[in-house]
Amino acid sequence: MTNTLKICGFLGIVTLLLVGCGASLDSEPSTREVTNARLTRVGVRTIKAEPFAHSFAVQGNVKTDRIAHILASFPGVVREVLVEEGATVTKGQALVKIDTEVLAKQRAELLTQLDLAKTLFERQERLWKKEIGSEVDYLQSKAALETLEQSLATLDEQIDQAVIRAPFAGVLDRTFVNVGEMAAPPMPVVRVVDLSDLYVRAAVSDHYAGVVMAGQPVRIEARGLDPVDSEIRRVGQFIEEANRTIDLTVDLPSGARALPNMVVTIYITDLALDSALALPAAMVLQDATGQEYVYVVRGEKAIKQLVETGVVSEGRLLIEQGLKPGDRVIDRGASRVVDGERVSVIES
Repeated sequence: MTNTLKICGFLGIVTLLLVGCGASLDSEPSTREVTNARLTRVGVRTIKAEPFAHSFAVQGNVKTDRIAHILASFPGVVREVLVEEGATVTKGQALVKIDTEVLAKQRAELLTQLDLAKTLFERQERLWKKEIGSEVDYLQSKAALETLEQSLATLDEQIDQAVIRAPFAGVLDRTFVNVGEMAAPPMPVVRVVDLSDLYVRAAVSDHYAGVVMAGQPVRIEARGLDPVDSEIRRVGQFIEEANRTIDLTVDLPSGARALPNMVVTIYITDLALDSALALPAAMVLQDATGQEYVYVVRGEKAIKQLVETGVVSEGRLLIEQGLKPGDRVIDRGASRVVDGERVSVIES
């Protein structure tokens, strides 16, 4: 009986030991799961070299040198408007006629005087050839004839100017007078516009005096127009004292639907790199000393990496020093980690 009790006790001890060992083995994976669950989960982005460009914006106005406000050469009543507003016109085409009735009467009177002057000169010339009469009479009759001929030519030119013509091919944009109204300087009669040679004139701060130059690429944008690419035609050689700006001229490509005096925005590219590292500006943090940094993942740890940055373009910050292609930068959860902390990585 005693031996039986000893055997039972021994078996019970063995059983307890086996159960204890089994419990220890079963609890080990659970401990690892708890440890992993405590790691900060972060998202990372593997950076690579990409093209990077930076531009700055200035305001400009659309201009053209081929816009003419045509005046009447002399006061007169508008007799006829020959072309409707909006019509395409050619160089020299008649647009408006000014009444020339008074000039026509003056011309008729001048012709009568001219006929008389010719007759007198011809008679005086015949007498002079026969050595009859004085030289003074001959010269006076000749001068009178020439004066009247010049007066007639001037009057004919004035009558011709009564027809207002297009100075160049374009569009009759506006007629400022109606039939029967008086046309007189300095009020314009019509406006002719040629939109084939538009350009943009803008003023840029003298801070960019060493940056902007002829031939530099630009992008032109305006409300209601598709963006167009162009380049700087001319950079002014003078700084305005009043506002410290430099004048710029940018050509508008043919076909652009811009109009004179339209306000546009010019984006001037001052930096263009074929290969550079850049990050969203929000990913770059700043410590208490003002140094910029990001967290990179090396192995299983988040490492604080100081960086040197450049300009921002479209929300992307140029990284000049501190990172290299292939670095895994934390882009989610960076505010929850500290330098050297083990993290759980979620690939972006």
